[in-house]
Amino acid sequence: MRLYCLSPQVCKPRMPDGTTCADAINQGRYVTDFVCTSEKSSARMLKEMRLSFPSGHSSFSMYTLIFCAIFLHARMNWRGSKLLKHFFQFLLILLAWYTCLSRISDYKHHWSDVLAGGVLGATVAIVVSNCCTDLFSVARKRTMMAASLPQTRYELSPNHTHGNGN
Repeated sequence: MRLYCLSPQVCKPRMPDGTTCADAINQGRYVTDFVCTSEKSSARMLKEMRLSFPSGHSSFSMYTLIFCAIFLHARMNWRGSKLLKHFFQFLLILLAWYTCLSRISDYKHHWSDVLAGGVLGATVAIVVSNCCTDLFSVARKRTMMAASLPQTRYELSPNHTHGNGN
């Protein structure tokens, strides 16, 4: 277990050299080796102290797999099966959801920690994919180029004016 000596009320740690977080030498220090000396803290309180908010695993899995699902939506243009792309996206989101639920069922986090991590990861994935990448601008360029290419023999003829009246 690790902690910062900033608010040691639950554990009241004592380091191997006998100092505590109240000593000036340990103020703001990152401590990895200590013993909890509080008589008021139960085993449950000590376990609760070790849980993080928000859940890093939930946040990272949601970000990664939601971004992959968005990437598939923007770049997978196989016309053989439209259902296949949606099936892959569903699997990715299901895997992210499974990771979040496993953090709760393994008693690694509270449900609120996992919910906050999942919302954080999904939000960052959506913002990054829409604002920081060109995933959708390439798709727009591709559809615009396809729309501007001639579709019929009439449009290929040299007398065709392309709708500009010339």
